[in-house]
Amino acid sequence: MDGRKITIMALGGAGCRIISQFADSASAERFHLLAVDSDVESLKLSGVSEEHWIQAGRLLRSGRGCGGDVIAGQQALANERKLLAGVLSSTDVLIIVAGLGGGLATGGLPVILGVAAKMHITTAVLVTLPFSMEGFKRRHLADDKIKNDILPIADAVIALPNDLLFSTLEAETSLTEALQLSDQELSRTLLALASVLGGANLFNADFAAFTGVLKRRHTLCSLGTAVVDNAENAADMVMEKMLISPLLGGPDSLDNADAVAFSLVGGKELSMGSARAVLDLCSRQINQDLEKTMLLGASVAEEFAGKIQLTALAVRYLDTVSKRTDNKNKRSFVRENIVPGDSDEQLDLPNLTVEEKGIMENTTPVIIDGKDLDVPTFRRKGIVVDSGK
Repeated sequence: MDGRKITIMALGGAGCRIISQFADSASAERFHLLAVDSDVESLKLSGVSEEHWIQAGRLLRSGRGCGGDVIAGQQALANERKLLAGVLSSTDVLIIVAGLGGGLATGGLPVILGVAAKMHITTAVLVTLPFSMEGFKRRHLADDKIKNDILPIADAVIALPNDLLFSTLEAETSLTEALQLSDQELSRTLLALASVLGGANLFNADFAAFTGVLKRRHTLCSLGTAVVDNAENAADMVMEKMLISPLLGGPDSLDNADAVAFSLVGGKELSMGSARAVLDLCSRQINQDLEKTMLLGASVAEEFAGKIQLTALAVRYLDTVSKRTDNKNKRSFVRENIVPGDSDEQLDLPNLTVEEKGIMENTTPVIIDGKDLDVPTFRRKGIVVDSGK
C-alpha cells in the first residue's frame, strides 16, 4: 500500500454491520479498523476488537443509540474530538463507511471529517442512502447533509441508494437476505477503494484521478463487485457476475453514468495479459460514442492468490461543474467578445460558485447550520448581482 497507513472506520449501526463482513476477511489485516457508535450492542456486532472501539457520547448516551436524532449524534461525536485526533494521529488515508438518514452517522460524520481535515488526512466516504419506503424526510435529510456538510470537507464521497437492491433481486427475497447481500458488496468495495487510495495500483487509475471524478460533486452512485477463481475464462466469468451485482442496478447503469471507474484486484501471480483481458471487457461495456470519464486500474494483494475481484463504480452527477481558473487562489476577470473601444458595456462579474473560495479554499470550512460561511453571502442567499444589462 505504498507505505501509507489506511484506516477504515465503521460509523453507526449500518457502518458496523457492513464492516463485520470485512473484519473477518484476510484483507482486513492490512488495514487499521475502527468502529464508532454510541450503541454498545452495535459495536459488539462490528467484528472489530474492543480496543479499537470508540463509544461516542459515553456519558450522554450511556451505551444507547441516538434513536434517529441527528443533533444527538452530532453531540455524541463532538465530545470525542480529542480522542478521534489521537486515534487518527498516524493515519494517512481515512475511509468511512456509514448509512445516512439516522442519528449518529448523519450528525457525527461532519464532525469526524472536520477533525481529519485539520490533520490533513485524505478522506473517502462510502455511504448508503435510505430506502424510499423509509419516507421522504430521511432521504431528504441524508441528501441535505451530503450537499451542505460532507461534500465541502471530504476528498471523495460515494453515495449509494439502498433502492438499488429492488432493481435486481427477486421480490420474494427476504429483507434480511437483501441487506446481507448489500453488506457483502460494500465490504468488497472497501477493499477496492483502499487499493485505489493506497497507491498500490499496477497502472492507470490513481487517487488523483479518482478524486477528480468525485471531489465536491453531488452524485448518486451504483456499484458492482464479483470474485472468481483466476482460471481459464476468468475475464468472462467475473464480468458476467459483476453485471448482476445487487447494487449495480443492471448493466444499463454503466451506460447511463457520467463517469465509471473499474478496479481489478488479483494475487501476485496476476499477469498483464489477464489484467488486460478483464479491463478490455470493461471498456466494451461503455458506449465510446458518449462523452464520459472512464478509469481503469489493477492492483495486487497477497490474499487474492488464485482469485480476481472486479469492482465497477458508476457515477451520475446531480450538479454541474463550474469553470475555474488554473490558480485556485486567483480569479481572472476575462472580457470576452468585446469590440475594442466599446466602453459602454460593463464587465461581467466572474462566476463565483461554492467551489471558488479564494484563500479559504484549502482551509477547514466553517459550517454552521449546514451553511459554509467561507462562501460569499450573496451566493449562499441566492442574490442575483445586477451587471447593468
